[in-house]
Amino acid sequence: MKIKNYLLIVLFAVFFVGCASSTSYQYSANKVVLGKNENLVNLDFTNPIFQRQASFCTTNSYTLSDENIKYGYLFIESIELSNNCYWNGLPSSFLQNNIKEQLNITSLKTVEDYDIDGYNFKTLKVNDDSYINLIYIYNGNKNRFILDSYGRLYDKLLKSFKPDYENKYLSKKRFLGKYNDSLVRKNIINRYFEAEKIELTSQLILSL
Repeated sequence: MKIKNYLLIVLFAVFFVGCASSTSYQYSANKVVLGKNENLVNLDFTNPIFQRQASFCTTNSYTLSDENIKYGYLFIESIELSNNCYWNGLPSSFLQNNIKEQLNITSLKTVEDYDIDGYNFKTLKVNDDSYINLIYIYNGNKNRFILDSYGRLYDKLLKSFKPDYENKYLSKKRFLGKYNDSLVRKNIINRYFEAEKIELTSQLILSL
């Protein structure tokens, strides 16, 4: 019986690891690797501006902006929370609200939304006039956002997951405002995430 239970645990672990590693986000100097491991998309930067973003609740977090020769203007924020910290809401909603505030956008509507294997793809309509794309990548305590002004990277990456995808918005007018802010940097004011509160009641009782 014990051997049978052990085998079930091993099989579950193998299955879980396989599922968890089926998609990728890997950053190295001047490059990010995205997408499904069997159909990866390489994003080579042209002239990246990299900034480390630090908070009491984050580890290995950064922002990166790039005037990319192939894809146009891209902005990335990678946020990795410490194990004792948590989000106070939906990370992608926090980002979209901050984009509206920073770029003085009146209306930001989702007109296309795909959720595939830890990747969320959104086409956003700005002020009922133009479009931008948001790629949100989530895995445990790691959250990555890619704001794609021209939609070219979005189109290529989504097609790597969904080959039959037809992009109705790529040729439409694009919103070219350049967002370059940080949720980590503004967390001290807006409290997007915070550390878990330590329960002190039992300790106080014991000390009496």
